[in-house]
Amino acid sequence: MGETQPLPPAKKPLTAWGRLQLVLFFFIGLGAIVGSIGVMKEVMPFPEGWLQGTPFHSYFFPGLILCLIVGGSQLAAAFVLLWLSSRAKIASQLAGLILTGWMIGELALIGFQAPIQVWFISVGLAEIGLSFAKLRRGN
Repeated sequence: MGETQPLPPAKKPLTAWGRLQLVLFFFIGLGAIVGSIGVMKEVMPFPEGWLQGTPFHSYFFPGLILCLIVGGSQLAAAFVLLWLSSRAKIASQLAGLILTGWMIGELALIGFQAPIQVWFISVGLAEIGLSFAKLRRGN
């Protein structure tokens, strides 16, 4: 009756690199979800001409992919970084690869339309790079 369960080891705090990675994941993830909803509901209209030569006839499915795959992977990586630190490196790499791949695919399909496309590729590559940094103290 006097036996107690050992407490799980406390998580080490995030380093500055880990906090930066977390901010990027939340910022990009939430932005992707909000932006995709705006695109799917046509609150943020884009020129229909950009879809010519692509497999899409409206922005609904690209918006859905942006929401579920890009936004979802970013928020999932944030969750993993916060609570499953042993998997943070692979989650960070995967989220960065998905964001970078999404933007490269966008550039291949509709071409260069705005400097923000380059910025998002840079953020994806930064997320991949940060995955190799020490994200938690003492690890």
